[in-house]
Amino acid sequence: MLSAGLGALAACAQPPSRPAPQTPSPDAPLRFGVGDRLTLRTGAADARAWRPLADRARQLGIPLDYLEIWLPRGWDESWLPRSELQALERRGTVPILVHYFFGDAVSRERIEAERQDWYASVERLARIAAPLASVLIVLEPEFNNEPPPGETRAVEWSGLTAAFRGAMRRIRAIAPRAQLGICAGDFYPDRDLGRLASLASEIDFTAFQEMRAASDPDRHRPDYLHVGAWATRYARYLRETFGKPVLLAYVAVSSYGGWEAEQAFAVSDLTRHRDELRRAGVFGVVYFQLQDDPEHRGYFGPAERNFGLIDARGRVKPALRAFLELAATGRRIGPSNDSSLRSTLR
Repeated sequence: MLSAGLGALAACAQPPSRPAPQTPSPDAPLRFGVGDRLTLRTGAADARAWRPLADRARQLGIPLDYLEIWLPRGWDESWLPRSELQALERRGTVPILVHYFFGDAVSRERIEAERQDWYASVERLARIAAPLASVLIVLEPEFNNEPPPGETRAVEWSGLTAAFRGAMRRIRAIAPRAQLGICAGDFYPDRDLGRLASLASEIDFTAFQEMRAASDPDRHRPDYLHVGAWATRYARYLRETFGKPVLLAYVAVSSYGGWEAEQAFAVSDLTRHRDELRRAGVFGVVYFQLQDDPEHRGYFGPAERNFGLIDARGRVKPALRAFLELAATGRRIGPSNDSSLRSTLR
């Protein structure tokens, strides 16, 4: 059952009136962040092992414009304590809340069957986001993924636009200050988001990902590690399709299989294409994850455990230095007084 009251549902009938976001100026500095959670384990075996991820990131010298928090199906409100979100705000860090309800198994059939549970989940998220002065909400990463066998790709379904619109209007009815975006996967060679172009009037930004690992069947492509070049191409496509600012919502390159040098090279390629990314409308870059997670699972199999800029024991990888270089050069572009999230997106 939907948890919003009749008043909130009535408010969903028409979206709030908002100024149209503009692509950030290429002269404005990029913003940076890491994710994927509020706290991380430091290695001890008791409650003292957990510490705020933001504190560890700052200790490592990472500029923390954003902290990304992933919320898969079944997420719990205890993962987002108000005191910790407010502490981020006081330090000038904007939370990015990534709603990952369908995970990798996204399809027309699953969205239709689970729409009410999905909407109930985004409403719960909206109630947490509502008190925050600045927050980005990213909906359904890689919604353009391949479906489970026998099901229909979500992006080939004419009803996907209305389904997204319903989710976003429910969020706006509860958290009108939240900035909303949808997150596609950069799956070469697909450029298949055209039927969603009418969502441009509903969203504040678009988002996408770049992921690499030695376990990927495509790893032998000669340009596989040229993450900056790939990201520039896809950002341009998103800008041309939706006309909105673009967030590189998660760069994830695994060091699994002795790939520490490759991981660093891929991150450094973002620095080589930094100015092109900015001209393509990219306003922020988030790296996933700060620290290796031995329990992480996903498409890349065992390589999922080694996306971190530091390993599970806290040892720094060369990719951390590459990311710090990207952040240092990206933040030197243009004036440094761009302190308002809304000034970036409006």
